[in-house]
Amino acid sequence: MPDAPHAPRPSLPPPPDPAPTGSPGASAATQAWARMRQAHFHDYPPAAAACWLAITLAGLVAGGWALMQVAASPATWPMTLLAVAAAAIASSHPVRIPRSKFSLSTADLCTYVALATLGPAAAILAAGADGALGTARATTRLTSRVATPAAAMAAAGLAGLAHQGSITLLAGGLGEAGALMAALGVAALVLFIGTTLPLVSMMAIKRGQTVSLGDWITGYGWVGAMMQAAALTAGFVVLNARIFGAGLVVAAGVLLAASALLLRISLARQEAEQAAQEAQLSLARREAEINQQRFTAAFTHAAVGMAIVGEDRRTLQVNLSLAQLLGAAEAELIGIEFERLLHADDVPLLERLIRDIANRPDQAFSVQLRCQRSDGQELWVTLHCSRFQDPGAALALPTSTGTAATGPANGAVASADKRCVIYQLHDITSRHLAEQRLQHIAYHDSLTDLANRACFTERLMIAVQRQRDDADARFAVMFLDLDRFKIVNDSLGHQAGNELLCEVAQRLRASVRPRDLVARLGGDEFAVLCEALSDPTQAHQVAARVGAALSLPLSVRGTEVVPGASIGITLSDLQERSVDDVLRDADLAMYEAKAAGRGRVVVFDASMHERIADRLALEADLRHAIGEGKLSAAFQPIFELGERRLVGLETLARWEHPSRGAIPPAVFIKLAEESGHIAAVTRWVIDHAVAQLAQWRHEQPRHAGLYIAVNLSGRDLTDATLVPHVQAVLAKHALPAAQLALEITETTLMGHLDTAVSSLHALRCLGVRLSIDDFGTGYSSLAYLSTLPFDCLKIDRSFVIGMASGAQNVEIVRTVLQLGHTLGKVVVAEGIETAEQLQQLQQLGVDCGQGYLLARPLGPQAARELLMAAAPMREPAPAH
Repeated sequence: MPDAPHAPRPSLPPPPDPAPTGSPGASAATQAWARMRQAHFHDYPPAAAACWLAITLAGLVAGGWALMQVAASPATWPMTLLAVAAAAIASSHPVRIPRSKFSLSTADLCTYVALATLGPAAAILAAGADGALGTARATTRLTSRVATPAAAMAAAGLAGLAHQGSITLLAGGLGEAGALMAALGVAALVLFIGTTLPLVSMMAIKRGQTVSLGDWITGYGWVGAMMQAAALTAGFVVLNARIFGAGLVVAAGVLLAASALLLRISLARQEAEQAAQEAQLSLARREAEINQQRFTAAFTHAAVGMAIVGEDRRTLQVNLSLAQLLGAAEAELIGIEFERLLHADDVPLLERLIRDIANRPDQAFSVQLRCQRSDGQELWVTLHCSRFQDPGAALALPTSTGTAATGPANGAVASADKRCVIYQLHDITSRHLAEQRLQHIAYHDSLTDLANRACFTERLMIAVQRQRDDADARFAVMFLDLDRFKIVNDSLGHQAGNELLCEVAQRLRASVRPRDLVARLGGDEFAVLCEALSDPTQAHQVAARVGAALSLPLSVRGTEVVPGASIGITLSDLQERSVDDVLRDADLAMYEAKAAGRGRVVVFDASMHERIADRLALEADLRHAIGEGKLSAAFQPIFELGERRLVGLETLARWEHPSRGAIPPAVFIKLAEESGHIAAVTRWVIDHAVAQLAQWRHEQPRHAGLYIAVNLSGRDLTDATLVPHVQAVLAKHALPAAQLALEITETTLMGHLDTAVSSLHALRCLGVRLSIDDFGTGYSSLAYLSTLPFDCLKIDRSFVIGMASGAQNVEIVRTVLQLGHTLGKVVVAEGIETAEQLQQLQQLGVDCGQGYLLARPLGPQAARELLMAAAPMREPAPAH
């Protein structure tokens, strides 16, 4: 049911009542009406108030009659109460029609069902409940809250009479079902007219308007249609309920309530989305309006200099902004050649552009050039030029002061149909200076203020192209890498490293020739481009000066540091190369210098490419050898030194190249690490070693306590698949985890400590033994030794070999042994090659050892024979 509209209260106070409250002659009823009128009917004219009173009285009569009818039939109370409650609930949860002040509910359906099943009295009460709750939700005006339910009850009473009369008249011709449907349609029409027409008429009278039938049908016809649909639905429900029972009414009510709820939720969501979109649209529209206002203000008040120049290239008119820009009076600028205002070097550029558009009047151009102020100051401006057809001297030209001149302006004569140009000048001096600074930033290193890689590459590109055009235009490129920068950075901090880089930059500038370009390519890498070389010795001389300058010590935060640098040089006398080729060759020469012992100068030659190609070929062969299973393994026995009893074997990877022969492990293991194949090598060695030991244990059970060791690299410690692979291999070959030992060199461990800890603990949880290999050659911390899950320390062979040459090495071995035993670790000595070494180690109490004196690395068959000849182990091997 539509919410009743209300007229706003007038701004003027209402006229005084004819009989004011409290006057001596006024009766109590008159005073009460006066108070009520002042509170609720101040904007109701008498005709509207009479209409409201008639509607209210009609509703009271209908409601009273309905209550008496219900009271006289106690048996109908429950169903009547249920109908009224259903109408009230439906009215309390309407479906609001988006973008309107109306809403829909299923309360009308409840009213029609009550009319068809319980009679007019129940329908009147249901309509009254619907109208009361619907109006209470829509307005706070007492008049509307009374009139709307009153009109609904009165109309429901008339609809009840129409319904009963229609059934009586139509039952014979249409049958019971047809008569019911037709009667409900008639009742719905009466209810629509009786509810909306009186209220609309009352509101029209209240506003001083005439009642328009067309407006009423146009504005509220859809309400009648909805009420007819509700009546039709109610008829179907009632007819089916007579066939299938009253439960159908309940089921239909539940379904309709659910449908109304879903529709309400859907419409509410759509309304919320629409509101959000409208809010965003409103915000965007507001921002657009603000931006437009800002743009208009900025354009209106922009200080842009303008000049009109005739065919004779003399100025006809200027504005005040141009005069202020050039620091001159307007009169001084009129009649002079416009080119006199420009920098002399930029005049040819402007003349050429003017000639280009001479025969194209619709063309324009913009250009950046320099102007000369009257005080001699140089300005950068953006000049926009467009053609202008001067209509003649009779046309008044506006002056800068706003007056009109009918003749020549300040002595300048404008001939009829003269072709002129309009210049607009905008000062961009500040922007140009900023662009120069940005250009400097873009091509210079922020820390050292040297040229950066982009600048160096562009200059080198020009040098390469020049040398292609002129063979005598020789150049050289030097690539420098500091030898001790990482030490300074790690030990003294990044700020100290930055200070070192700045000092190196200053020394490089001072060492090269004035025309040479020095650049910082990144990190501690520098490059020098030496152009206009008469012979290659000049490049060597520059490199010698640079090396000498960088070999001098300097103080960084109180610490004396010698920067030092490895320098690679490539000359332009080689075959034609690209910029990338030149930089690559200089970089290769630098790495050769670093490999030769640092602090060296190496000149690139073609053999370096050959070595790189050889390394790449060897890398490819290694990849194929890994994939095709062409690696092999040797096993070096480890003995308990007290009784010379075999306790384990260390697995050593071997590679027999088909054409190069045996490749040393130090070569192909390093190559595997650098090329990313070390993980595959490690997995193969672990699998091969575990399988081999499992086979030997099966063949000779008396050596069940024997363990086998495998070396890990630094990359293995960061491999997330290492631990699962070890676990899978042990399970595959049914080997106890304690019989596998994994060895990590001390240097490798400390270099990957942060990432290695989790892998080490995971391996230890599996039961695998862990050893620190080459102990004493790195920089491990005692705190880590006491907390990391290692079982064994292996003394590096360099200390074992050195015991014969000095007591110092003996003390080192003794100290490592005492440290290991204190921490509960087994100590193994490597590289035992003489009987004297073995005797000394036994006297010191070293637990185990390995070396050529005890046994060389053996192939699988030789190792099997050694196991067959070796005495059985009385106890499992010590923790390793």
